[in-house]
Amino acid sequence: MSLSETYSELSGSQTPSPGGPDDPQPAVDPKLLRLRDALDGVMDIAGEQHSFQRGVGKVYIFRGRLTAPPNVAFDTLRQRFERLGFTPMLQRDRDEEAVLAVEGKIPERGIKTRWWLHLALLLITMVTTTVMGAALTGIPPRETWGALRDWNTPILWPALRDGLPFSLTLLAILGIHEMGHYVAARLHGVKVTPPFFIPLPVSNSLGTLGAVILIKSPLMNRRALFDVGVAGPLAGLVVALPLFVIGLHAEPTAGIPQAWIEAGIRRVANPPLLEAIGSLAVDTADLDRMVFYRHPMALAAWFGVLLTSLNLLPLGQFDGGHVAYALLGRRAWPLAQLTFASLLFLGLFGAWFAWLIWAFMGLMTGLRHPPPFDDLTPLGRVRTIIGLVTVVLFALTIVPVPFYSP
Repeated sequence: MSLSETYSELSGSQTPSPGGPDDPQPAVDPKLLRLRDALDGVMDIAGEQHSFQRGVGKVYIFRGRLTAPPNVAFDTLRQRFERLGFTPMLQRDRDEEAVLAVEGKIPERGIKTRWWLHLALLLITMVTTTVMGAALTGIPPRETWGALRDWNTPILWPALRDGLPFSLTLLAILGIHEMGHYVAARLHGVKVTPPFFIPLPVSNSLGTLGAVILIKSPLMNRRALFDVGVAGPLAGLVVALPLFVIGLHAEPTAGIPQAWIEAGIRRVANPPLLEAIGSLAVDTADLDRMVFYRHPMALAAWFGVLLTSLNLLPLGQFDGGHVAYALLGRRAWPLAQLTFASLLFLGLFGAWFAWLIWAFMGLMTGLRHPPPFDDLTPLGRVRTIIGLVTVVLFALTIVPVPFYSP
């Protein structure tokens, strides 16, 4: 939610060419002088300063060397620039530190929601995921929908018995994932909405498109970007992995997911992490089929891990895109392009067309992650280590073909 990445491309900022000796000297911009004064004690300015016009207003660029740590410099400049009607951005260009003064205030999204809307979406999603969870044990969705309308039908109890464990497991993973983002954002003073759960009443689906929170104010630096991005996937995995083990030990259900079998899906592919955990939890030589046929809780946790790994794809505004940019900066951009090309290849020539959907979602959010306002404050050792662990977790939870027919 930072400003457009255009402001980071300083080499294309249209620096005016110097005039000849007979050219009249341009008038001194009073805003430029005030901004230079505001940099006193924060930056030693070197070389020429210039400005250019963008759609949001005028942008002034100052290059040189910061005389204070970037986080201190940014907080100081934010206070000083705000009084002048500007917003600071700290960037690096050609191995040189730069301060951009963007005319206007830091943008915020005026999103207002009602508590009852979030609650209503949660309850509707609970119903749709319960119906689809019951379908995984052989109860057709139309019969479950009918049972929910007529509570006297004998199919109601089996539908709830088999559907609710799937629904509650999946929604717990999705909800904790989004609350991880929410808590991390609030700790950094970032304004966010509560989670929106998205119901999907479509057969042979999960009954939901997931959950999402909307960020209303910008993530100011890489540390905030990293914390908000990584908190959701890690929180979701902390819940998903124990529920996966509990589901493997639960009593098996009586029915089978006939609709899924008719669609050509007879087993799932366990990623390396779940394969290792499952092998330790149960003694079986066919864990892929066991996850698919044993109990809806195990399968819901499997789906939760799959969705977590998909969110960790290093694309634009995905959770993985936040983490990748926080770790790599601009070097994350070619990684995003490579990931996008890989998704297209897997979707067109692999066995799972849904990769094309994720590629399209990445394209819609923008493959390049925009820089935060303060792009110079280092991530720090602890966050870097957590980031590397997250990369390993991504590698251990992703599978190129999640479903198989044999």
